[in-house]
This record gives sequence, structure tokens and C-alpha cells, in this order.
Amino acid sequence: MRLGRNEPRTADVPKDMTPTDISKPTIRRAAYALPVLALTLLPAIAGCGSEATDPGANVSDVPTSSSPTPEDPNVAEAIADLSKRQGVKSEEITVVSNDKVTWRDGSLGCPEPGKMYTMALTEGVRVVLETAGKQFEYHGGKSGSVVFCEKPQKPVPDKGSSQGNGNSDAPQ
Repeated sequence: MRLGRNEPRTADVPKDMTPTDISKPTIRRAAYALPVLALTLLPAIAGCGSEATDPGANVSDVPTSSSPTPEDPNVAEAIADLSKRQGVKSEEITVVSNDKVTWRDGSLGCPEPGKMYTMALTEGVRVVLETAGKQFEYHGGKSGSVVFCEKPQKPVPDKGSSQGNGNSDAPQ
């Protein structure tokens, strides 16, 4: 059958297959399901973050100082390595410092002979540990793990420290 120019293209489609008949039950189901879903998820969503804003939260759980803690993955990794390396218990190791620093190049203050490194300032970390009266340094980049540094170099000094007193580590 050939349709004329102004005839609707759905002339041969049975009435029970038109989109208007199918969509009414679908809309009704969706109109019922959405409020039920919202009411089901509302208690779970409302509970999110309540611990942080609870005025009665236990204040003793909040750290009171910024001293380095073994919870820092870099410190924990360095302590585990030094414990194994020196054959001492982790309790015998003291964290001297755990600082964000700027390294002079991609060697992260731990250059190895014969290797080439990026010649750009590099953000990173330095963890200094002590055991049996001796200090050990672990260096790392901004992300990733820290590594033991046998012959450590000093990082670039902070902008506000050692200015004009002759103690700067900057090249002269």
C-alpha cells in the first residue's frame, strides 16, 4: 500500500500498538516507583557525614599536635624498612621529622652515580628517623613511596628560612 502525501504514516498500525497506549502504564509505574525509591534511600543519605558535624563528638579523638605519626603511610613505610634494615623493633625507632620539601632535581636528594635526572625543582617529602643514636633519611616525591637514602642531599631551603645569615644551602 502506498501512502499519499498527506496521509499519516500510522494508518496501518493497529490502535493497541500506538505509543500513547503503552506510555500511560509506564508513567504510572515510574510515578509510583520514584517516591518509594526516594523514601528508601533518604535515611541512608541523611546519615552521611553526621559524625563530622556532631557537636557531641568525642574531642579526644582529634589530634592535638602536628607531630609525625606512624599513620602517615610514608612514615609507616620508612619505619618498617628501617626496622628490617637495622634489625630493631619498630618501637625502638623515633620519628625525628616528616616534612614536605622541594628537591633540587628528580633525584629527590638521593642521586645515584651514572644516572641522569630531571633538572627541575621537584616537590616531595623527607622522613628522618632515629635509632640507637643514629639518624636515617627516607626521601620521596609528591606521591608514591619513600626510599632509604644512604648519602642524602639537603632539599632547597624554605623561602623564609636562612635568608641573609650565611646558612643557606642554595648554590653560591
